[in-house]
Amino acid sequence: MEASGSDSNPILDPTAASEAQDAPNEAEKPLGRKRRRDRKLALKKTQLCRHFDKPGGCPFPDCVYAHGKDEMLDGGAFTVVAQRKLIRDQGEKRQADKFVHKDDATVVDYVARTGSMVDRYYTRMYAADIMDKPLEDQFVNMHSNRLCVVGAAPGHAIFSHTVESVAFESSVMDNKVTGKKKKGGVWLNPDTVLCRVTCSNGEIYAFRSCIRGALIEFNDKLAADPTLLTRKPFTEGYLAIVRPKPVEIAEIQASLLTQDDYMDTRGLPRSRFQ
Repeated sequence: MEASGSDSNPILDPTAASEAQDAPNEAEKPLGRKRRRDRKLALKKTQLCRHFDKPGGCPFPDCVYAHGKDEMLDGGAFTVVAQRKLIRDQGEKRQADKFVHKDDATVVDYVARTGSMVDRYYTRMYAADIMDKPLEDQFVNMHSNRLCVVGAAPGHAIFSHTVESVAFESSVMDNKVTGKKKKGGVWLNPDTVLCRVTCSNGEIYAFRSCIRGALIEFNDKLAADPTLLTRKPFTEGYLAIVRPKPVEIAEIQASLLTQDDYMDTRGLPRSRFQ
C-alpha cells in the first residue's frame, strides 16, 4: 500500500527528519540572542558612564552604562577595572580613618575611631615621678607587635605650661637603622635622656626612654611644632618609638603603672587620655 505525500514517514524520509530537527533550533535562535544581549547589557552596567557626573547629566536616555556605584553594584559581577577601583577606594578610606585626629573630626567621631584604635592595639602603661622628680610622668604604649611609643603623660607638669622648644640629644638625632627589621638603633636604658623641653616660664624638663630597648625613630616634627607634645601627645606629639627585647617585655609591663592605676594616682578623668 502506497503512502500519500501528506502522510510521509519522517523515519523513512531523511529530508523530513532533517527539517524536524531544525525546527526547534529555529525557535531557540531569538531566545539565544536575547540572552546574549542581556548578558552584554549586564556587563556594561559594571562600567561607569563618562557623562553621568557632568553638570548636565548623561544626554543619552537609553544609556546602558551605570550612573553611579549603586547601579554598578546591581549589575552583577564586577569587571577587573571596577574591582581595582573599589579596592583603592576602600584602602584610601582606611588610611583616612587611621590618621584622623581630634582637631580634624568631632569629639564623638574621634573617640569612636582613633581612641578605640589605641585601646585596641596598644597596652597603655605609665611611669610616674621619673627619677623621683614630682609630676614628671611619661607614657609607654606597647603595640601588639611589641614596639613601644614613648611620650609625655597627661599628668606631667609640662601640661600646665606652654612648650617653646624640644631639643633631642645628639645621640638620638644621629640614630640610624637599616634594613626591613630596622637594625642598628641606639640602645637605650630607662634613664637615657631622649630630649630636653623648654617651657615659656624658663623651666627645662628632661624626657627619658623609661624602658630598655633599641631606638627605632624619634619624632622630628616636634622641632618644627613643639606644642604637639601637649596638644596631641598620643598621636602626632609622641617622642620616640623603642623596641625592647622580647625576654624583657614581662618585666617592663610589671615595672609600669596600668591605665587605671595611673588615673587613680593622678586623679585624672578619662577624657585627658584621648
